[in-house]
Amino acid sequence: MDVLRILNAAFFPIYYITAKRFLVIGHCMEPELREGESVFINKIYYKLNKIQRNDIIGIKNNHKVEIKRIVGMPNDIISISGNLIQVNGKKIKENPKEQAHNNVQKLEVKLGKEEYYVLGDDYCPKCIDSRKYGPITKKQIIGKVL
Repeated sequence: MDVLRILNAAFFPIYYITAKRFLVIGHCMEPELREGESVFINKIYYKLNKIQRNDIIGIKNNHKVEIKRIVGMPNDIISISGNLIQVNGKKIKENPKEQAHNNVQKLEVKLGKEEYYVLGDDYCPKCIDSRKYGPITKKQIIGKVL
């Protein structure tokens, strides 16, 4: 029991300084993250680790913090046609339910060497993500969602 107290006393301040708590607002990250859930964003994670495809991250966009998933890495080609999303020609998502009311036009984006493409997990065309505001840069990434 004393060992746990010592470890808690040693690591809690480090965790508190390096991570910040945020509340999920909206449905765009469902089913992974639900509206009203709390998440922690580790602000130093990417100083120690590489950014990976499929990481859930916090980004700063127009003075707001958004939570998104990285689907496109530097130099990738992202293709979106209706309900089909491809990265470098490989299908990552197709949602037949969205076909009837999907208003997303055809889109193809070639990412630069410092750019990332982020989407909400439900890929709903109503979500505001890289389909609306384009690729993000590493400078916009706050950290990794824990």
